[in-house]
Amino acid sequence: MNYSTTAPMPGDPDYPHSQGALPVWSKVYSRPTEQTFVEITEHPEAKARSAYIWVFIAGALSGLINSVTRFILALIELRQTSPELGEMAPGIGGVFGVTGFVAAICSAPVAGVFAVIGFAISVAIVHATARFFGGQGTFDKLAYAFGAITVPVSLLSAFLVPLNTIPYVVYCTLPLLVILGLYVLYLEVTAVKAVYRCGWGEAAAAFFMPSLLIGLLCGLLFLGLMRVAGPAINEILQQMPR
Repeated sequence: MNYSTTAPMPGDPDYPHSQGALPVWSKVYSRPTEQTFVEITEHPEAKARSAYIWVFIAGALSGLINSVTRFILALIELRQTSPELGEMAPGIGGVFGVTGFVAAICSAPVAGVFAVIGFAISVAIVHATARFFGGQGTFDKLAYAFGAITVPVSLLSAFLVPLNTIPYVVYCTLPLLVILGLYVLYLEVTAVKAVYRCGWGEAAAAFFMPSLLIGLLCGLLFLGLMRVAGPAINEILQQMPR
């Protein structure tokens, strides 16, 4: 007797319902437990592709908001420092506005692509480190879990950019972002522990060790460069008029 061992495919009656991005993000932040990450990563939709789509949208939107905000601030500063420019060419403000808006829209997808590249590299580093410590998880599941953690924070940070341009508002949003950042670190370590079925020590090491090693290497490289270029810099400083 032959038994079918193939997994259910989309459209089959026993295929799980779609999780949806918003329900997954809400579950991650409202139920920050290891079991939550096990549940969302066991779903057939838990693929790196889904996380890439989320990260691309968040990166593109963040790039668009940042570009538009910086352009508006630059335009306001230009009008304040050079008011005669508008009198000489009355329509120049509209031209600058349209040009800046088009440039912001065109640069947004580029920001999304770079966000995906950075996200994929960071996930790959943590994945390789977790596998080194004996973890049995997959890249797809880790990428999906990390995407569900980082994308909501990226969107929130992007929408706070215009508010931070208001004087003293940054002093209100900064503590919120610091607390949220610490919460995100806890969620990411929990995700590593759930995906790779390891202990807290291994999960923390897999997550933090690459950053510590990269920071250490950058520090050693900087010290090496300073040691080589130090005499030349010292000589230039001594030749400068006092």
